[in-house]
Amino acid sequence: MKTFQAQKQMAARVMKVGVNKVYFDPERMDDIKEAVTKQDIVTLIKDKAIKKRPIRGVKKRAHKKKLERKKKGRRRGVGKVRKRVNKRKQTYVKKIRKIRDYLQKVKPLIPKEEFLKIKKLIKGGYITEIKDIKTKIGK
Repeated sequence: MKTFQAQKQMAARVMKVGVNKVYFDPERMDDIKEAVTKQDIVTLIKDKAIKKRPIRGVKKRAHKKKLERKKKGRRRGVGKVRKRVNKRKQTYVKKIRKIRDYLQKVKPLIPKEEFLKIKKLIKGGYITEIKDIKTKIGK
């Protein structure tokens, strides 16, 4: 049995679809076998011996089923949940920025070595409030 590969490729180019979307009418195989040129393929398309296969999409039934499962709380695995950046991180950033701003204001009042030491303590998480800086400077 012949595969009609060349005819399929030509028909796909003419109809602007993929090779798998081309359908040959089984009753008109003799005409398709004789088709050698692009013009022959075009005439066969007009005669409906060669057709486009329909595009298969997601059925409404499947979509409804999926929505029902979502309502029940399914399909909520780790990869499906979308959420904003972790709230804890946002609060941490706000707090650290306030502390660092305060340290910059106090910088002229303290020696350089102590400033660097306090800066490292803030970064390490040992100093979490402005009060802690005040007690360190007070010593």
